[in-house]
Amino acid sequence: MEEKFRDDRVCFVCGEKNPAGLKLRIRVDAKRGESAADVTFPEHFQGWAKIVHGGLLATVLDEAMIYAAGAKGLKCVTGEMTVRYVKPASTGIAYALRGRFLEDKGRIVLAESSLLDSEGQEVAKALGKLFKTRT
Repeated sequence: MEEKFRDDRVCFVCGEKNPAGLKLRIRVDAKRGESAADVTFPEHFQGWAKIVHGGLLATVLDEAMIYAAGAKGLKCVTGEMTVRYVKPASTGIAYALRGRFLEDKGRIVLAESSLLDSEGQEVAKALGKLFKTRT
């Protein structure tokens, strides 16, 4: 399969053209290799009543790492990601999403991300190995 990675603005996390998506506005700091966004999960993204489904937490953590690598000029896809869920996230509550580029190891890039509550406490965090794309 030929690798063609292009942004058509329909990404589930950040695409403004996706009617079912989160439409996050992710900010980047190129100098620091960081990404940041505010996220509030609607009720239809719950697992248990009023609790955000863990897969959605993993999804936004993944996106924050990709954007952090992108802040350093690297176009990547996720190869491996480890998520640690610290405490439940509630629907309808604002959280801070943060991503950070850690290291360029050639074909692989290391990055991390976290989701923080309004008091700055970690809700979930991830560590990822990202593969650089060829296009």
